[in-house]
Amino acid sequence: MGRSKFRLIFGVVLVAVAIGLIVYGITSMRRPPPVVPGQQATAAPSQDLVSIVVASRDIGRGEKIEAAKATILKVQGPAPVGSLSDPRSAVGAVALVAIPAGQIVLQNSILAPGDTTKPGLSVLIPDGMRAVALRVNDEVAVGNFLRADDLVDIQLVLSNSALGPAEEGGNPERRESRVVLQALKVLSVGEALTEETGDKAIRMQNITVAATPEQALVLAVAKQSGVFYLALRNPIDNKEEPVKPVRLEDLVGAARPQPVPSDSSAALPVPAVVAPRQIEVILGSNTGKQAVP
Repeated sequence: MGRSKFRLIFGVVLVAVAIGLIVYGITSMRRPPPVVPGQQATAAPSQDLVSIVVASRDIGRGEKIEAAKATILKVQGPAPVGSLSDPRSAVGAVALVAIPAGQIVLQNSILAPGDTTKPGLSVLIPDGMRAVALRVNDEVAVGNFLRADDLVDIQLVLSNSALGPAEEGGNPERRESRVVLQALKVLSVGEALTEETGDKAIRMQNITVAATPEQALVLAVAKQSGVFYLALRNPIDNKEEPVKPVRLEDLVGAARPQPVPSDSSAALPVPAVVAPRQIEVILGSNTGKQAVP
């Protein structure tokens, strides 16, 4: 009985010692290293807070920034490159891109305020370019996936009347598709509206693209000459390459009629050469042959 009691007390002591060692080890790991005499502890360098201008509300592309839409945010320095430190630098400027609430207002994302700064689409047009509006539906506008700054090609489908007189022996129901302009930049995409056409409802919207003065004239003719479509490009693909037009005959496999030679004499039959008739002539002792018509 006494021996069992001794074993119990000895076990309790061992457990207490083990717990004490564990607590000591954990405490030692959390304790900072001792400072060597003559050496001062170095504190982590502190960074001062800097002020940057952010949008307090959503700012639309081409919108003039009001004082209520720009505020100050304190962040640890250094300030981001191109950021503004004073809201007054942004108030009155025009946003060149959409700036969501909370996003930093950068110098290259706004047009500096001034007497000539006016909100709207005109400030988004590159120098030397023109803004041309195209009224499109979802099919023409790549399924309503177009966004500002996208690059598009203009494809034009010409009908019979626009292709001129039919070639002799050709298909009277003619169609031809061709790429008339390439890599045009989309400036804005208007709000989609629903129009009632008979018993159908069609979503229509205006797409505005940037074009040179010559390209603007091509677009004006294209809109009146056939049905046009927009083809969306990769944003980094701005190369212009020649594209061969496609006709209806190319799709159905019919041979195109060969052009008639312009020289009419080439179509005339070549007359046969007939040898002249000859008769024998006898003069005394001399004989000979003579051709007669």
